[in-house]
Amino acid sequence: MRQLIKNAVVIDGSGGNTFSGDVLIDGEFIASVAPYIDERADVVIEANGAYLAPGFIDVHSHADLATFLPQGFKPKVLQGITTELVGLCGLGVAPLPKHLQPELRDRLIIGNPPVDWNWDDYASYCHSLSQHGLEVNLSAFLPHGLLRYQICGNSHFPMSSQQRCQLAKLTDETLAAGARGISLGLIYHPALFSDREELLTVAQVAAQHRKPLAVHVRSESDEILEAVQEMVAISQQAGCQLHISHLKLIGRRNADKLDSLLALIDRHNLTFDQYPYHYGSTTLFSILPPALIRTYAPDELMNALNTQPIRRQVKDWFSERLLPQAGEPWDNLPALVGWENILICEVETPSARKWLGLSVSECARQTDRHPVDFVLDLLVSERGNVRMIDYFMDEALVERIFTHPRGMVGTDTIFGGQIHPRVSGTFPRIINQFVKHKQLLPLEQAIHKMTALSAETFGLRKRGKIASGYYADISLFGADFSDHSTIEQPDAFARGLRDLWVNGCRKVAGGEYLETRSGQLLHHWTGNRHL
Repeated sequence: MRQLIKNAVVIDGSGGNTFSGDVLIDGEFIASVAPYIDERADVVIEANGAYLAPGFIDVHSHADLATFLPQGFKPKVLQGITTELVGLCGLGVAPLPKHLQPELRDRLIIGNPPVDWNWDDYASYCHSLSQHGLEVNLSAFLPHGLLRYQICGNSHFPMSSQQRCQLAKLTDETLAAGARGISLGLIYHPALFSDREELLTVAQVAAQHRKPLAVHVRSESDEILEAVQEMVAISQQAGCQLHISHLKLIGRRNADKLDSLLALIDRHNLTFDQYPYHYGSTTLFSILPPALIRTYAPDELMNALNTQPIRRQVKDWFSERLLPQAGEPWDNLPALVGWENILICEVETPSARKWLGLSVSECARQTDRHPVDFVLDLLVSERGNVRMIDYFMDEALVERIFTHPRGMVGTDTIFGGQIHPRVSGTFPRIINQFVKHKQLLPLEQAIHKMTALSAETFGLRKRGKIASGYYADISLFGADFSDHSTIEQPDAFARGLRDLWVNGCRKVAGGEYLETRSGQLLHHWTGNRHL
């Protein structure tokens, strides 16, 4: 089918100036872009001066299972997103043998909706996605945390040479099958126990396949410079591309590190992504010191948290009266931001839902308990399955990071419970708040960061631009394109998106979300030799 979009303000994704023009779509592809097109078309869409841009590319998402949910991508689609990268932070759903899936699903940070996991490796996961049909384009990273869990279970010991050989083999097989790259999540169990040799092993395989290494570094606070330098040294020795996930600085006391952090990124030609909020969301379990997690197996830890000696020790650690002795970096959120800036946003049992949206300080006040006692009681009663929202840095620093030319945009989407506003509002917030109102960057440069730069960085061929021969992933939005989700109303959809095309098929038409599934699974083939 041929579709002609008339009289649009075209922002082509290159970063160059906008221009008024027409775009002709023929099947999956853009056939021509010109100031005026006078050709036959089956459908003519009058833009009336609305903005026409490439579909946005979410380079950091945890919507690995959203495909299997009814309208799972609706909050993303209404932002203008046409491509998602999943499997980030070392977290994901494949590859993992069937017999290991129940325990992992029981504490899956990215959410565990009632979906049948009829896969065990990357290929069968991709087959399930394709069989179900995709609302948007999807490309999956290989989560290192799954491989470590598959090989070592919950062990906190370094891998043996034999285990590293197994790690290299599994990594090679999955990258050869088309995974976009490798992701690391070095604050999450069990990946936080990975030593340099283990990380170097996966980085070397990434280099052999010419694929990127995307890293949630060991510290995003007091030791962030050391944490980034650790990964720089490993990636340089291996010869692979390094990308830093959701760049941030946690804690007001670390604000003065931003200049050094950005200089480190420039010096080593790193790339990074971020979301445009000064508050984030992850598992409440991750605030526990690595030294404590290292001491106990997961099933033993919940019992240990109920003992008074451990509670006294944890209180001392959180208050910084005592530092853990194991020497691992640790983002001590209570000390960095305060309990009043940590909100409960997802729990497992109905009886705990009364805490949703409240700060730990308020929960502790209502129960007449010390904040640490409340948190540990909640973790025990919910079997560790609690998510939080944390206010971690000043908004001015978020804005400074956004203006850096090597940065891209990710929603860091996690579904379930009281979701983070970024799930519905990330991309329109950038255009409405950062571009229109605060004028941090021209619209053309912001669109470039959200489209062509992302496609070029992650090897998404013929995507990210409005140009002849490119896939017709296209968004059409008006001057009223804006985010409406907040902490209080996180489910509010973005407004102002008029039309959206995914591979030439309309997913949004006249502002209405459609049920079409024209997304493609984007494998990353390099033809490299194997180990």
